[in-house]
Amino acid sequence: MNKILSFVVPAYNSESCLDACLSSFVKESVFDKLEVIVVNDGSTDKTPDIVNEYIGRYGDVFKLINQENKGHGGALNTGISAASGRFVKVIDADDWVETENLERFISLLEDCDADVVLTHYFTRNITTGEVKKWKSYPQRFGVSYTFSQIMSSWKSFDRSLTFHGITYNLEFYKKYGIKLSEHVFYEDHEYATVPCCLARSIVPFDLFIYDYRIGDVTQSVSDENQLKRSSHTHVVIEKLAREYKRLEPVLDEDGKSYYRMKIQGLILSYLVTVLLVQRDKKRGREQAKSLMVQFEEEIPKVYVLAKKQYGAFLKMNYLHISKKTWDAVLRSRIYNRLRGNHSFD
Repeated sequence: MNKILSFVVPAYNSESCLDACLSSFVKESVFDKLEVIVVNDGSTDKTPDIVNEYIGRYGDVFKLINQENKGHGGALNTGISAASGRFVKVIDADDWVETENLERFISLLEDCDADVVLTHYFTRNITTGEVKKWKSYPQRFGVSYTFSQIMSSWKSFDRSLTFHGITYNLEFYKKYGIKLSEHVFYEDHEYATVPCCLARSIVPFDLFIYDYRIGDVTQSVSDENQLKRSSHTHVVIEKLAREYKRLEPVLDEDGKSYYRMKIQGLILSYLVTVLLVQRDKKRGREQAKSLMVQFEEEIPKVYVLAKKQYGAFLKMNYLHISKKTWDAVLRSRIYNRLRGNHSFD
């Protein structure tokens, strides 16, 4: 039987967490419709041995691809190229899926022909134990929406239009020949932007699928590592800018708006890192100004979107307000009420 859903798991030296990830796919009722492709990205530990154990038990489900290290994006490029399901979703090796929801998810996908499918996900902080629910809030689940409808009700969809919430129709994804940046972190922003901006149909399902583990200081999303790898963020921002210019002639206005908002979001992440996390405040201001000048010249509409926040972060930089203080603001009820954000409960 043809596979309905392919999961791609990029794995680099993941022996400490990979078993927990792979075991979450073990749901025998969906084995004939599911494949899990693990891309071993040049690991030097027992990562491939763990995958081979699963292949030995469930050889019709699990697959292993070994390659020289190309980074997260390179592993995704390889895995998605090898996928055979009608739909494809990425799960990082230190995360896992909601096993009990796999059967329902695949059943829904069998009757779906959308370009993009959205599902909910959890973030689970391994340091504090805090669990947050990242959901979409459409008027109806299981029906198709256009980008025009989504952009007119952005707060109903924005939390699922992410790396962790998106599932792609494989034919749609491959149609545009997407190649994610290799040997850099944060290219998941590329994945959630292109080809999503070109989708003609987007269907949200009322299901939690992804469990995203956070709170580990070794993760790329930690403040320290985001600062250390701020140049990677800059590389991805520039890649997104180049792709925007290439795709602009074929994007409709709503696709352009979505793309610009995605670039803006990554720019804001970069500004927070260089202006609030970096101890050398002057250098941070120089880095931030350089990026903003670039966008004022190249994509003015993105500059306008980010300008107000840039000014606010610049003031915080001069006042030596920390990232910790800013995070407290983001968590406050007043801020979220003003922004129209839904609860994480």
